[in-house]
Amino acid sequence: MMVSIRRVLGASLALGTLLSLSGCTSEESGRLTREEYIEVFVEILLAAEETRDSVAATYATLAILERRGLTEEDLLEFANRYVDDAQGLADIWAEIEERLRAPVEEEEPEEDPGGELSRKEPGN
Repeated sequence: MMVSIRRVLGASLALGTLLSLSGCTSEESGRLTREEYIEVFVEILLAAEETRDSVAATYATLAILERRGLTEEDLLEFANRYVDDAQGLADIWAEIEERLRAPVEEEEPEEDPGGELSRKEPGN
């Protein structure tokens, strides 16, 4: 399945928002795990896709981070740990893209050949 242009733009917008909101990162704390990073970025990208403009995307990002008890610096600190590991960071982004595709695939109607749906009579 191809990633939609809107999703790519949303990803760019979310990443740009995070980079513009933060200056320098603090010393490495290792606070954010790989799984948490993936989960939060998926949530941010999905929220950015639903917003109407960059201001709304920024507020959505900040709300997600606040709810999770994270900061922009936490995300950047995590990414900075992968400065010398391009393949590791690529693997993380591949996982993010995979999870972004998952909800779209789940929305497709399930097949029910000869099953419960085909046995229902109209009006019931």
